[in-house]
Amino acid sequence: MDNSPTSEIVTEKFGELAPEVLGELESMLKIYNIPAEELFYKWESYCIKMGPEDTKLNLNTVQAFKKDTREIFEKDMKSKTRLHGANTSRPIARTPRVKNTGDNMAFLDGLVPTTPRGANGSIKRKFEKAAFETPSGKASRFLGVGSPRTAIGSSPVGTPHKVGGQHIPSTPFAQRKNAGITVEVLNEHIPKPFLPLPESSADADLASWNSRVKLVVGVELKKFSYRPMHQKLSEASEVMDDRVDEFMDMVQDHYQFADEQFGNPSTASPSEIVAVGRISCDTLDGKLSPSSVLLEASRKMGAGSRVRLKLDAVPSYSLFPGQIVAVKGINASGEYLAVSEILDIPRLPNPTSSPSVLLDTADRLSAGGLNIVVASGPYTTDDNLRFEALSEICNKAAESCPDVLILTGPFIDADHPLIKTGDFGFDTLIRDDGKSSVREGGSMEDLFRERITPKIRQVQRSLVILVPSVRDIISKHISFPQDRFKRQQLDLAANVRCLPNPATFSINEIVFAVSTNDVLFHMTSQEITRNPQETNATTRLSKSLIYQRNLYPLFPGPSKEQLLRGATTGPNLDVPNLRLADMVSAAPDVLVLPSMLASSVKVVDSVLVLNPGFLSKRMGAGSYAEVHVLPPKVEGAGEEEEVEHRVWERARVEVLRI
Repeated sequence: MDNSPTSEIVTEKFGELAPEVLGELESMLKIYNIPAEELFYKWESYCIKMGPEDTKLNLNTVQAFKKDTREIFEKDMKSKTRLHGANTSRPIARTPRVKNTGDNMAFLDGLVPTTPRGANGSIKRKFEKAAFETPSGKASRFLGVGSPRTAIGSSPVGTPHKVGGQHIPSTPFAQRKNAGITVEVLNEHIPKPFLPLPESSADADLASWNSRVKLVVGVELKKFSYRPMHQKLSEASEVMDDRVDEFMDMVQDHYQFADEQFGNPSTASPSEIVAVGRISCDTLDGKLSPSSVLLEASRKMGAGSRVRLKLDAVPSYSLFPGQIVAVKGINASGEYLAVSEILDIPRLPNPTSSPSVLLDTADRLSAGGLNIVVASGPYTTDDNLRFEALSEICNKAAESCPDVLILTGPFIDADHPLIKTGDFGFDTLIRDDGKSSVREGGSMEDLFRERITPKIRQVQRSLVILVPSVRDIISKHISFPQDRFKRQQLDLAANVRCLPNPATFSINEIVFAVSTNDVLFHMTSQEITRNPQETNATTRLSKSLIYQRNLYPLFPGPSKEQLLRGATTGPNLDVPNLRLADMVSAAPDVLVLPSMLASSVKVVDSVLVLNPGFLSKRMGAGSYAEVHVLPPKVEGAGEEEEVEHRVWERARVEVLRI
């Protein structure tokens, strides 16, 4: 294999590759004159678009990727050419005066090219204005299941749909390919159960999960009801400082360092010191590079000062903004800290339970192991709001009766094209007297109750857990950490539990941690590495979460400009309340991190890390996960001796296409 510098950079980003694949990628770097990192991001975007079955890098997929990149490049060049040709000088005419008709807002809407008009030429109001004015006509109806009408801004099923100026081919959900196939499986030797279990199918009205599942919430729900957009800089600074000081205490206890071994990293000294601080960047865009890595000390140890880290002597590292690190080094000149070693942060212990608790769990699961289905939004494609993927997963859950169905947001996505433009309406309502009526106006909660609640209500014999996303337009909290949904306001059944984001909870003895703020994808674009010990990005970043003891350690999060094109919602961090995302006393057994990255299931330092993928992609169906956990066995343990759960050994996890 070629050992040129370019080859080494490509291999560092993509991993070990066949020579012919490496050659194709190197040729793309030369053709488009882009760095390997940008090519890697293009490959990730291509994987998200094509689906998980086309994410293996081989000669066929890299050639298809090369062709797709060329087509996008040519399309961009044509657009720029047309735009340049259109910018010709024109005579400036005087602005005509318009008679005041008393409806100036409607007149301005008519001048905007994207404002749709009704059949009679009247202007259709955007949904966003419904809260400020009384609707003057019947709301347009969106094409729903069983409805013959077509929505404004949508297209008939199977025809191209125009979103953001681009025609996206819409494949009917019923005609999706590879439905039900297994994408990835963990512990394949554990037999797959036959569902529903006998006691789950005995009576449709019996909530059988009550006898098999014990749910314990591991967070204080009231703390998530804080006032968003009410940050104080002093409180944010104290929160960030406290974490650094806590990590310094942990490092000192773990390595048995004396107090005098710690020092201020920004102070010149000929002696080697141990410094603990937060990784930050000296550039305005916050993009790390080996030459721009700064260490920010706490007020206690360094008065909050920053110093540049010289990492030439460190053979291997993985760093991202916000990461708390402990380093050994010398600051001889006062200009930079020459790092000789990056110390490992002590890890949280694994969760344990007493033998009596495990025996009680085994009794609960006498009919068979614990069965959990995990799915993450979005739940509908970009060209409609029918939520067919959600309907499919709920139908499956209603038939197979798993013990728990975990659904994570976004449910109604703020980034959905139809939601952003307001080009949708509500279905016909049936009044108490049996006559039909058309809803005038409405709210996003009405849309949830109309399109989503009936689907979730089909699942009657399972515990349903809902975790929101900052992209959920019905959420009153737009920041992370995020408060839970209000079950009664959404007309959800009694078997539904609404939890905050992030959520830590126990199902029987198993500790779950769930976060919907796509931290894996965000960290991928912000991380820098050199010869990392773990080459798989998902495994490496998941391990960072576990050792950082927080479900969103990245700070600051990526800006909207650094996210995918069309995204309007960033991580929305509420810094004074970020401690609500901490892992407190133990690492979780199962870490659920829905992400744009390819769906996967991995064992990372005894933690089962699951990315079920999105149930619905922008142009087609996505994936979900089925988890089957065998009952715990207690052998040779004393009555008072705590026993580790070791869920990763007794859990069969499958990621499947919906």
